[in-house]
Amino acid sequence: MNVASACADFLAHCRVAKNLSAHSLRAYAIDLKEFERFAAPGTSVAAIDRQLLRRYLSHLFETRGLKETSVKRRIACLKVMFRWLELDEVIPISPFHRLDARIRLPKRLPRNLTDDEVRRLCRTALDRAGLSGRITEAKALRVAKRADPNAFTALVVLEVLLCTGLRVGELVSIRVPDIDLIERVITIMGKGSRQRRVFLPDDETAALVSAHCTATAARRGEHDRLVVTASGAPGTTQFVRSLLRETARNAGIARRITPHMLRHTAATRLLENGLDIRLVQRLLGHQSISTTEIYTAVTDTSLKAAIGRAAARMKGGG
Repeated sequence: MNVASACADFLAHCRVAKNLSAHSLRAYAIDLKEFERFAAPGTSVAAIDRQLLRRYLSHLFETRGLKETSVKRRIACLKVMFRWLELDEVIPISPFHRLDARIRLPKRLPRNLTDDEVRRLCRTALDRAGLSGRITEAKALRVAKRADPNAFTALVVLEVLLCTGLRVGELVSIRVPDIDLIERVITIMGKGSRQRRVFLPDDETAALVSAHCTATAARRGEHDRLVVTASGAPGTTQFVRSLLRETARNAGIARRITPHMLRHTAATRLLENGLDIRLVQRLLGHQSISTTEIYTAVTDTSLKAAIGRAAARMKGGG
């Protein structure tokens, strides 16, 4: 079997047997295609050895200039494929056997939004959608029907990401039937097809989501996705990123704002407000508590900064 056939068969296996999400399948397809180009599509999988894999690692880091997280993802995908080929007896043993391909990630604290940035983003999104004052469902619906479609969608996207901490891929996968507006609950299909529930915190947020669903019903046509473009197509992750960039630009925020920064901000705020770390883990869809624990470092950093400011004021007699 050659590399091209192995990659195609493995993707088909993932689609059927592993029940991966469309987002994960797209990522696998991109990663496998890159390896296929490097190794040459017609190369026999039996000819893939540790030496070639080391060269591929070097190619990813040095030629492509990828970050550790990106390389780690690509190597993890290949490991799973070659393990599958070994179990299926296509190859006698995986070339990853006894290959030290561990990639040590640098410890970086998540990048959060400041309170001022959150206020400016929310104020700008409300202004651009044409909303002010107390938000009721009737008021939100009136505005949603006459507002610029992308402006109202940007407001809903911002509010939902900030209050739920969803991944951007999870956000664009939400279908309208996944939303229970009475209970203010959204059912999410997360990584590894693991289902969980997230919650809309108040009636105003629920009113925005409800108005958005109603106002976009005719535009959606045959699909039922929550996030929808002005033309009625299902919104992509790139569409969401562009909405946030535009909102940040209009808010006068110079640095690049990403959906994942909103996820980090939501997690940090929940912990700072006393929510148990295991509940935050459940809301974020983390398999391991250690993944969630990185946010405690962020809150510690904020605490140290606050103590430092207080000490400086005391020393200055303020």
